[in-house]
Amino acid sequence: MVHGLEQINAIIAAEKEALINLSREIHHHPELGDEEFYAVQLICDYLSARGFTIEKGIAGQNTAFVARYSSGPGEGGCHIAFCAEYDALPEIGHACGHNLIAGASVAAAVALAGTHPGVPFTVSVVGTPNEEGRGGKIDLIRAGVFDEMDLAMMFHPDYLNCLDYPSLACRTFSFTFHGRNAHASSNPWDGRNALDAVILTFNGINALRQQLRDDVRIHGIITDGGRASNVIPDRAAAEFCIRSLDNLYLGDVVEKVLNCARGAALATGTELAIAETEYPYAAMLTNRTLGEVFWESLKEVSGVEWREQREEVGPGSTDMGNVSLVVPSIQPLIAITDRKVSVHTAEFASLCDTPQAYEVMLEVGKAMALAAFKVLRQPALLERIRKEFNERTALLRQGE
Repeated sequence: MVHGLEQINAIIAAEKEALINLSREIHHHPELGDEEFYAVQLICDYLSARGFTIEKGIAGQNTAFVARYSSGPGEGGCHIAFCAEYDALPEIGHACGHNLIAGASVAAAVALAGTHPGVPFTVSVVGTPNEEGRGGKIDLIRAGVFDEMDLAMMFHPDYLNCLDYPSLACRTFSFTFHGRNAHASSNPWDGRNALDAVILTFNGINALRQQLRDDVRIHGIITDGGRASNVIPDRAAAEFCIRSLDNLYLGDVVEKVLNCARGAALATGTELAIAETEYPYAAMLTNRTLGEVFWESLKEVSGVEWREQREEVGPGSTDMGNVSLVVPSIQPLIAITDRKVSVHTAEFASLCDTPQAYEVMLEVGKAMALAAFKVLRQPALLERIRKEFNERTALLRQGE
């Protein structure tokens, strides 16, 4: 395995400044989801110059792409994917470190492409737009992009290290209540108050929380509460995100929340319209076998004994969870700072453009490449990864 590590180190050393510049350029030119044209062109130009074939606009998404490299004529052997994200957040830019995610995945792909494991293989960078919004990976899954792939990897920058990031399954609903206008003082009895229905929905959900597991998160906003305080609102609306660590339990929670809205409509005499987003997020099913190979590789390439800080992790949601139900996947959290700074803040955005952050990005890129190299060299390891994946996804299907 030393030979593979030497090759990877040499490639990343030669590409270091170019990779850092690529990531820095993405950071300095933040683009919102589905508008990441600069980032996509930057990444694709870089990979094309290094022998990758580029396919843009896949799955009907203008800023999605697959950059593919095969070790020999045609495509054969194990197919390894590194997922790149590159969308930014409104106003605070790359406060989730997607510039580093893209840089690490590109680094891993280029490094792996330059190795010689002795077997045919294909490596792809899958460009996935709008992770912060609707979840562009879901469209790629529906288009079958990941069906041809054997493994998928990426990392997420954070202030701590966690190999098995416990992301939450998430479904988002809008509730629109239709009532009847009336003067709020002269004849309120003739009205049907849609805003009351929204408020009752919030109250019902708050009462429901006591009977829910600790991992459940339900959070909502009022998107329409009426136009004038002296008019009984004939329309009001709210939006709720419903999350759980358990993909199956989430369905039970959703039905309870829907019943809160239905009960509120019944109590107020209003009519309820329910709409769900087309992009539900699944909980991350980290492949532990692959994760252990990555963790071992991270120590090898960095010479550092990385310490996990699992107990401090507060879970969010990611469309990488959806990928993990299709192909064995990992998305570890790796610290880019020595102090606690939450993601999705302006301070974290600044940290994603520092020498320390870029050094971690390159170390992670090398580790992902080395983990992939080990899988290519050890067919039995790939079989163990597949076996774990098949067993765990079969349990999920049985519970549906």
